[in-house]
Amino acid sequence: MKDLVKFANLLAFVLAAFACATPASAVPSMQVTVLPIYQIGNGAGVSMGHVVRAHTIYNRLQAGGTFVASCASPVMQPARGERTTSTDSYFGGLTLNVSIPYSLPATVYMPGFFSLDRGTSVNCTYSWTAKAIEGGFSISSNGISYQSGSGEISDGFFQAFQMNVPGDTNQDDWQSCIP
Repeated sequence: MKDLVKFANLLAFVLAAFACATPASAVPSMQVTVLPIYQIGNGAGVSMGHVVRAHTIYNRLQAGGTFVASCASPVMQPARGERTTSTDSYFGGLTLNVSIPYSLPATVYMPGFFSLDRGTSVNCTYSWTAKAIEGGFSISSNGISYQSGSGEISDGFFQAFQMNVPGDTNQDDWQSCIP
């Protein structure tokens, strides 16, 4: 029995030494690309979205993000979206590309746009978040434990855009704005 305990301690030491060969800062890497945000024509549609590209040396990875598009008008409501995906493998070295919303370029319709007065310009923001979480492992024996991986990285910011309502010269009750 004593030999079994010695063997278990030796095995724990070897595994911990192997785990220490993993970089201490094994946090997933992440890049975010925000597409150009702009109003499409004269209507309520806005082209928007972003892409999260995440990478890890481990064998599990989850990545995604959210967005909120809102305008400085009491009659307009925010448009929201989110998407998260994950992948795993027997071996590490995974990369995920996640588009938010699902397909890009995306047209998101801003609720309340058609309630605005003609000739109005409204300042708006596209606020985004991005996050990547990697898998990891822990080794413990006789009260000693070592954790590797399970890193997380996140980011977020906003981009301003403007929406314009056609002026009074357009008298066809928004018909020119409807595709």
